[in-house]
Amino acid sequence: MSGLAKQVFSWLKSQSDLTHTSLAAAATAAMVPLIPSLPLTALATLNLTSMSVQLGTQTYVAFVGGPTMFVNLPRVTFGDIQARLFPKMGMLCMSSGALTLATYSVNHSIDTATYLLVTSLVINILNSFVIFPKVTEFMLELRKHAEGSSERKSAGMKFGITHGVSNLINLGSMCANLAYIYIIASRVVGHW
Repeated sequence: MSGLAKQVFSWLKSQSDLTHTSLAAAATAAMVPLIPSLPLTALATLNLTSMSVQLGTQTYVAFVGGPTMFVNLPRVTFGDIQARLFPKMGMLCMSSGALTLATYSVNHSIDTATYLLVTSLVINILNSFVIFPKVTEFMLELRKHAEGSSERKSAGMKFGITHGVSNLINLGSMCANLAYIYIIASRVVGHW
């Protein structure tokens, strides 16, 4: 068994971020049909946990880990770490967002909270499959060109735009998540 586990780990490690993201999406999709069979307490627990993990990850990466690394690491090292970190954050946020939406949808009709969860999930899917790979592509393209060259300026502009879009829409996901938590908290307060 240990040999098989090592082979699987080795295979997973050799795969691209796109493959990892696709596997995470498939694993999450495979779990969704089981969600309606969970007891109410388990649904609520999974819902709150998955949302908390998502928002906590986004907050830590955006406001603690990212800025700390930016200030303390050489730029290339920082870029290399971010290029590996952001796809993993996207995977986690996409999967936890899908689980949050699925658990909420079991006992609730379409409402404002649903729209917030869908918004956050769509943003995380977009970041995972489109924006993060483009940001990395443009970052690597930027490194190929000499400082001050027109090619570097063009690559720098593309990198800056996609990086800015990624940050802004991630902030949008965070705001949607906070609004969802506010709605859930307002419902809980009514029962305290």
